[in-house]
Amino acid sequence: MKTSYLFLFIIALFFFCYGACFCQVAVIQFNSSWNSDNNFDITVLKDCEIDSVIICNEPELKDEHKIKSVPTVIIFDEGDEVIRFEANIMMQIEATRKEIQKAIDNIYLEKFE
Repeated sequence: MKTSYLFLFIIALFFFCYGACFCQVAVIQFNSSWNSDNNFDITVLKDCEIDSVIICNEPELKDEHKIKSVPTVIIFDEGDEVIRFEANIMMQIEATRKEIQKAIDNIYLEKFE
Protein backbone atom coordinates (compact mmCIF):
# COMPACT_ATOMS: atom_id res chain seq x y z
CA MET A 1 0.00 0.00 0.00
CA LYS A 2 2.78 2.46 0.90
CA THR A 3 4.58 1.68 -2.35
CA SER A 4 1.59 2.72 -4.43
CA TYR A 5 1.35 6.07 -2.58
CA LEU A 6 5.06 6.66 -3.12
CA PHE A 7 4.69 5.81 -6.80
CA LEU A 8 1.74 8.22 -7.17
CA PHE A 9 3.70 10.92 -5.35
CA ILE A 10 6.68 10.50 -7.68
CA ILE A 11 4.42 10.64 -10.75
CA ALA A 12 2.67 13.79 -9.45
CA LEU A 13 6.02 15.41 -8.67
CA PHE A 14 7.30 14.61 -12.17
CA PHE A 15 4.27 16.20 -13.84
CA PHE A 16 4.43 19.24 -11.55
CA CYS A 17 8.12 19.79 -12.36
CA TYR A 18 7.56 19.16 -16.07
CA GLY A 19 4.72 21.69 -16.15
CA ALA A 20 6.73 24.29 -14.23
CA CYS A 21 9.66 23.95 -16.62
CA PHE A 22 7.55 23.86 -19.77
CA CYS A 23 5.43 26.89 -18.97
CA GLN A 24 7.93 29.72 -19.45
CA VAL A 25 5.37 32.24 -20.65
CA ALA A 26 3.51 34.42 -18.17
CA VAL A 27 0.62 36.78 -18.78
CA ILE A 28 -0.11 39.55 -16.30
CA GLN A 29 -3.09 41.86 -16.43
CA PHE A 30 -2.71 45.22 -14.74
CA ASN A 31 -5.92 47.00 -13.86
CA SER A 32 -7.46 49.20 -11.21
CA SER A 33 -10.33 48.48 -8.86
CA TRP A 34 -12.38 51.35 -10.33
CA ASN A 35 -12.06 49.79 -13.81
CA SER A 36 -12.93 46.20 -12.93
CA ASP A 37 -15.79 46.16 -15.45
CA ASN A 38 -13.17 46.26 -18.20
CA ASN A 39 -11.09 43.32 -16.97
CA PHE A 40 -9.86 41.10 -19.76
CA ASP A 41 -10.56 37.44 -18.98
CA ILE A 42 -7.03 36.00 -18.99
CA THR A 43 -8.18 32.77 -17.32
CA VAL A 44 -9.12 31.38 -20.74
CA LEU A 45 -5.53 31.60 -22.02
CA LYS A 46 -3.62 28.33 -22.38
CA ASP A 47 0.03 27.29 -21.98
CA CYS A 48 0.94 30.18 -19.71
CA GLU A 49 1.03 31.27 -16.12
CA ILE A 50 -1.52 33.99 -15.42
CA ASP A 51 -1.77 36.70 -12.79
CA SER A 52 -3.70 39.90 -12.22
CA VAL A 53 -2.38 42.99 -10.48
CA ILE A 54 -4.49 45.78 -9.05
CA ILE A 55 -2.14 48.74 -9.44
CA CYS A 56 -3.74 50.67 -6.57
CA ASN A 57 -2.55 47.91 -4.24
CA GLU A 58 0.90 47.53 -5.82
CA PRO A 59 2.06 50.92 -7.16
CA GLU A 60 5.68 49.76 -7.39
CA LEU A 61 4.68 47.27 -10.09
CA LYS A 62 2.85 50.04 -11.97
CA ASP A 63 6.07 52.04 -12.06
CA GLU A 64 8.32 49.06 -12.78
CA HIS A 65 6.27 48.02 -15.83
CA LYS A 66 5.46 51.58 -16.94
CA ILE A 67 1.69 51.10 -16.87
CA LYS A 68 0.04 54.16 -18.42
CA SER A 69 -3.49 52.88 -18.99
CA VAL A 70 -5.65 50.16 -17.54
CA PRO A 71 -6.23 47.46 -18.29
CA THR A 72 -2.86 46.50 -19.71
CA VAL A 73 -1.98 42.88 -20.50
CA ILE A 74 1.70 42.03 -20.80
CA ILE A 75 3.11 38.73 -22.05
CA PHE A 76 6.49 37.73 -20.62
CA ASP A 77 8.85 35.03 -21.86
CA GLU A 78 11.29 33.89 -19.19
CA GLY A 79 10.76 37.17 -17.35
CA ASP A 80 11.27 39.46 -20.35
CA GLU A 81 8.41 41.50 -21.77
CA VAL A 82 7.55 40.28 -25.26
CA ILE A 83 4.31 42.06 -26.12
CA ARG A 84 1.93 44.51 -24.50
CA PHE A 85 -1.77 45.12 -25.07
CA GLU A 86 -2.94 48.47 -23.69
CA ALA A 87 -6.39 49.92 -23.22
CA ASN A 88 -7.86 52.40 -25.64
CA ILE A 89 -9.41 55.72 -24.67
CA MET A 90 -12.53 53.83 -23.50
CA MET A 91 -10.39 51.92 -20.98
CA GLN A 92 -10.86 48.65 -22.88
CA ILE A 93 -8.41 46.30 -24.55
CA GLU A 94 -9.23 45.97 -28.23
CA ALA A 95 -7.28 42.75 -28.71
CA THR A 96 -9.29 39.55 -28.69
CA ARG A 97 -8.58 36.42 -26.70
CA LYS A 98 -7.64 34.77 -29.99
CA GLU A 99 -5.02 37.46 -30.77
CA ILE A 100 -3.45 37.20 -27.33
CA GLN A 101 -3.42 33.39 -27.47
CA LYS A 102 -1.79 33.57 -30.91
CA ALA A 103 0.97 35.76 -29.46
CA ILE A 104 1.56 33.15 -26.73
CA ASP A 105 1.60 30.33 -29.28
CA ASN A 106 4.09 32.26 -31.46
CA ILE A 107 6.51 32.57 -28.54
CA TYR A 108 6.62 28.77 -28.25
CA LEU A 109 6.85 28.28 -32.03
CA GLU A 110 9.84 30.64 -32.29
CA LYS A 111 11.76 28.44 -29.83
CA PHE A 112 11.67 25.61 -32.38
CA GLU A 113 12.83 27.62 -35.39
